[in-house]
Formats: sequence, structure tokens, C-alpha cells
Amino acid sequence: MPVSAKQRKLLIATLILLAIAISRMLLLNRLEMNHDEVWHVWQTSGSFDDAMRWLPYDWPPLYFVILWGWQKLVGMHPIMMRLLSVLIFMLASSLTYRLGRRMFHNENAAWGLTLAYANLGYTIFLSTYVRAYVLMLLLLPLALYLALRYFDRPSPLRAVLLALAMAAMFYTNLTAVVAFAAIGAVTLAFYPRNIWRWWLPGMLALVFALPEILSKVELAGRRNAGLGNVLPLLPQGLIDIVLTHLGHAAPVLLILGVCSIAYALWRRQNLKMGLILILWLLVIPVLLYALDSVIGFFTPQYAWWITLCLAMALAWGFGYLPKLVSVILGVLLIVIMLIPMSKGDQPFEELKYGIPTLPFEQTFPVVADAWQDGDVILIDPECDCGDHYVWDYFQEVYFEYPPHHISQPDDSRRIWYVHRPDANDVALESTLEETHLRSKYIGPWQLFFQLYEAPPDPIGIAFENGLRFHGLEVLDQNDAPMVQPLVYREGETVNVRLWWSLDQTIDADYSITLQLLNEHGLIAQSDGAPQTISLYVGSDAPPSGTSQWQTGQSYVEQRALTLPYPTNRAEYILYLGVYQWWDGVRLTAEGTNADDLLPLLPVAIMAW
Repeated sequence: MPVSAKQRKLLIATLILLAIAISRMLLLNRLEMNHDEVWHVWQTSGSFDDAMRWLPYDWPPLYFVILWGWQKLVGMHPIMMRLLSVLIFMLASSLTYRLGRRMFHNENAAWGLTLAYANLGYTIFLSTYVRAYVLMLLLLPLALYLALRYFDRPSPLRAVLLALAMAAMFYTNLTAVVAFAAIGAVTLAFYPRNIWRWWLPGMLALVFALPEILSKVELAGRRNAGLGNVLPLLPQGLIDIVLTHLGHAAPVLLILGVCSIAYALWRRQNLKMGLILILWLLVIPVLLYALDSVIGFFTPQYAWWITLCLAMALAWGFGYLPKLVSVILGVLLIVIMLIPMSKGDQPFEELKYGIPTLPFEQTFPVVADAWQDGDVILIDPECDCGDHYVWDYFQEVYFEYPPHHISQPDDSRRIWYVHRPDANDVALESTLEETHLRSKYIGPWQLFFQLYEAPPDPIGIAFENGLRFHGLEVLDQNDAPMVQPLVYREGETVNVRLWWSLDQTIDADYSITLQLLNEHGLIAQSDGAPQTISLYVGSDAPPSGTSQWQTGQSYVEQRALTLPYPTNRAEYILYLGVYQWWDGVRLTAEGTNADDLLPLLPVAIMAW
């Protein structure tokens, strides 16, 4: 059955939009939210009234309203927050096709505009960025499309729709005023004799945006107080903006853009685009440069509006190429779009977009997975470990209950010490190591979590030879603690961690026995010298001979008891004994039974 033109168009649209979605989706769990993104989410986490009351003074409310509603639907996990940006950009990608059809009157050029818009490094970043700029990537092509429709066939309804789109831009970001100039430049190039028709949508947009305009009257003075940055020379500033927005494949995209413009000019196709590029890429930036001391918008971050024009330059000659060549270029653009996925753990690190951040998303899920009831966090006072609101946000995301923080080492059994190695409070760390053993660590140096553990039983039980038993932990196969009741299947292994210290030095090496038995006899045991381990990965294990142990130090050993297979269903008691290996005599302690064995806890074995 032959494929119709409509079906072919639908297939192309599906493949292109799918490629755009994949290029973003595969980045969602590889990024770190920076402080600005966290602030946006954190300040919209309360009620709607709270979100509006906490609105930053220099931000309009529209994006925050959308973000607040999205949070209430899906929660506040970073991936779900980025997904909102991806979905907004998918709408923007569809709109660029409609815009390209109306601007170029060419199907291939329309697809070229969609691919080019999705390809630029800055749009890839913004379409995964939890800030209002992604909404502007949607509203700008929408407003430009509605402007072209209005000027083609003016009507009051089309004027109202255009005015609403422009007002929405202003309610999203104040840099919309620059985008308005860009839209005006396009209509000036395409409809020079009808430019006066802007009076109706312009007046309506002014009326719609007036409340926000009045609320921002004082903003100019507040912004001026913080301005005064030294600007680069104009040519260098323009180059920096263009290269930043082209992003990871700037050389390739520059070559494609120059070739596209040259080919369109050679074919004398849609020559008004040349005037648009001059006005949009040169005249408007020059005006912004001249006014930077007043509005401060001449930066790559605020120049998001230039991305659509760069995409137009790439797409201009796309539609007039031979079909095979346009297909090859389309595939090339898709490949370029996927490149940021392979740029290491931080895909945008080399693009220098956004504000540097600490690896909270990399670290907190691992810490939360290792967290146990009763754990606490101790942040070194010398550690620059992020703002309080950032901690508050990520703790709410990754922890079921907010973790308790302490300012000094205390009697908590497990303390997560957050610091930067070789740049911490040495006295604080020394105090911590007096009572706790260094254990596992999580995170890179910028946000380093070091676990310190104390014995389960600080007082312990003294044996007659000076050994003191400080309790045990029963561990699962992943070394996570298990809680009672302890139930095992036949053939499984019981992993036990024992804690010891010395009341006095010992001149002999003693052995330990761990037995699982009931009134019917013994089912499993582990005998021999202490099987000492180091809780700190990479450190050598302490000596196993008790004659080499030192007072004032904790020792940890780990043993495994393998249950027989098959066996019968029964309940057992885990016993501990200390004995002299040379004659088998067991030592006594408070609580030992007639066989000089110390009962620890019950263990049930299930079998058919």
C-alpha cells in the first residue's frame, strides 16, 4: 500500500520529535541542579500564596505559577522538574515547524528550522534547565508565528492572540522586551508598508501587561545598583554570545550556517531573510550593548532570544537543497544534537552554562540509601557545602524524614561527617575519632560524606581476661543491618559483625566462637581467632591476635555462619564465647550460661 504525503509527513515529524525527546531524556539523570534551579523549586514548594509572596523581585510570575502547579502534580524530584522543561520545549519544537512553513513557504526548510532550533547548545541546556527561559523558547516562536498570521490577514481576533502571546512573554521574563524588538524586525522586513498595523496588538499587549509593568517600575533603580560590570569590546562580546549559544558543535554549526546563507543568496530565495539576520543578529545586540549600563542584558545568559535567529540562519538554505543532501544534513543535525550525552558525567560542564553547583544529586541518593535510623549529620564549620535552602530541598527529596544535624560530636552511634578533605577543622575531626571509627565514605571531595561509627553497646560486657564485648550487628548480603525478628531460609548465610575493646592489655591470643544452637543441638558455628576488618575502605585490617590489641581502641570483626541445606524449621539462639585455643577453656562474663556462652539473640529458620 503506497504511503500518502500526509502519512510521510507524520512519519518525519514523529522521527524528528522522537530524536529531540531522546536527546533531552537521556540527560535528565546526569545533570546537577544549580542553586538558581533549586531556589525556583524550593520557593514554589509551599502554598500558591506562599509561592507568589516569595517571588524574586526581578522575576515575573508566569513560570512560577506553572512550576508550582507541576510540583503539586508530580512532586519535586529533580528529574521531574527537568521533565517539565523538556515537555515545554517539545511544544516549542512543534511550533518552529509551523513557523518555518509560514516564514519559508517550504516543507524542508520548516523541518530544518525545527532541527536547527533543537540543535543549538544553549537550547539543549535550557530545555533541561529548571528556569523560566525554557518557556521563552516556546513563547517567542509562538508570538512570531501569530505576528506573521496577523500581518498576512489582520483581524481583531488575531490581534488579541498576538497580544496575549506577547503579554505572556513579559509575564515570564523581563528580557521579553528584546524579543519584542526581534519580532518587530521580522515584520519590518516582511511587511514594511503595513508596519503601522502594530498599533492594535501593541496597544492590547500593553494593556494586558500593564499590571506587571507597574509592579516593576522600581526595578530599574534596583538593577542599576548592581550593574557596572566591565563589558568586552563589542565584536568580542558578539562572538562570545554566538559561540556560547551554538555550544558544543559551534565550528560545525558555523560552517553549516555560512553555507546555508550563501546558498540561499546564490539561489536568490527569500532574500528578506538577509535583512532579518542583520537586524536581529547585529542591530539589536549593538543597541543592547549601548544600553547595558541601564538594563544589563548584554550577556550570553540573557541573550536567549538570539537562538531562534541562529536557527533561522541554519535553516534558510535548507529547503532549497536537493532532497538527498537535505536528508543527510538532517541526520547530521540529529547526531550533533545527541553529542552532549557523551560528554562525561556533567554534559554541560565544558559549555559553562548556569552557576557552578555542588554534586548533591550525585551524592544524596547514595547517602540516603546507606542511611539508618538514628544517623546524624555533622557539617564541618570550615566546609563551604552549599546554602541551607539547597540542603533543605535535597533532604526533602531523598530522605523520608529530615535528617538530624549536630554541631559537635555526640553519643550518636553513626555520624556522617561532611567536610572537604585537607580543608577541615582538625580539632573537630580528632574529637570525633576519639569515640568513633572511620567507616565508609560517599561523594567527591566537594561534598564528602565520611561515616563514623561507634559500637552498638558503648558500655559493653567484660570477659574475665580483659576483653570487652560491645555488641553486634546482623547484616544482610549487602552489609545493611537487619532488625529482629531474624528469619532465614535453609542454606542462607548469617553475617554477623562483632565489636570489641580491651580493658587491659592481654599477653595471649584468644579465640572466639559464634554458635547457633537450641535444645536439640548445634546447627552452625564459626570458631577461631578474631576475624578483624577495617570499616574504612582501603585501610589495612587491625591485627587478629588479641595480644597485639591496644586499650582505648575499638576492634571490629565479621563472621559468617552458613545454614545447612536441607534442614528443618526451628528456632535457635545465637551464642558468643571467648576461649583459650590451647586448651579449649571458655572464659566467663556477666550473663554467660552454664556452658560459659553468652546468649545474643533468637534466629528462626524456615523450611518445608
